[in-house]
Amino acid sequence: MKKTDSVAPAPRLEPKKKRTRLAPEVRREQILAAALVEFNALGFTAASISKIARRAGTVKSNIYVHFTDKDNMFETLLEGLMARSQESLSWMQDVPNAEEFVERLVESGYAALTDDTIAIARLLITEGHRVPHLLAKWSAANMQARVDRQALVDRFVAEGKLNPSPLTEHFSLVMAPLVYAAVAQMVLGKEKAAGEVQAVKDTHRKLLAMLLPPAQSKT
Repeated sequence: MKKTDSVAPAPRLEPKKKRTRLAPEVRREQILAAALVEFNALGFTAASISKIARRAGTVKSNIYVHFTDKDNMFETLLEGLMARSQESLSWMQDVPNAEEFVERLVESGYAALTDDTIAIARLLITEGHRVPHLLAKWSAANMQARVDRQALVDRFVAEGKLNPSPLTEHFSLVMAPLVYAAVAQMVLGKEKAAGEVQAVKDTHRKLLAMLLPPAQSKT
């Protein structure tokens, strides 16, 4: 009896997956996140549009739909950071007393030490000289933020919510522990610095409660 050869079944073809079209704002955020990673990993100059596109999961031509060049990406990252800083200041405009002022100041300040904030700060330190116009913009924004914070504190002193002191007269000193916490994360990394940052935050809150007592009520 003749043996018949078995015929292998035809391979089953998987249906072709449809390409998902992302909303422009979602794609834009993906590109910015990829750019920030590439800028920090390679430096602003070495990071290319092609590498940013690959990391963002898109093509080079699509990058130019959202951004004109790397400078535009860097500037957008800075603008986002400055906008968050302004939102934090706005959150403190209506505090009823010194205790709430200290609480909001500490919570908003340390909550702002996010991964992208630290990455952008590190980028400014290491690569700011390559984009002096963006560094100048960042410096101007920081100066304005200091002016706005001082004006807010002066108003609270005038309203009797804070007691006048050398600290209220030069309120920028209050931000020093936050700078230290940011540097600790840059140097040690987020996980290793976590304990130190938490300790600084707790101590910062206690010190401000001591140094920014409420104004004495007038009888």
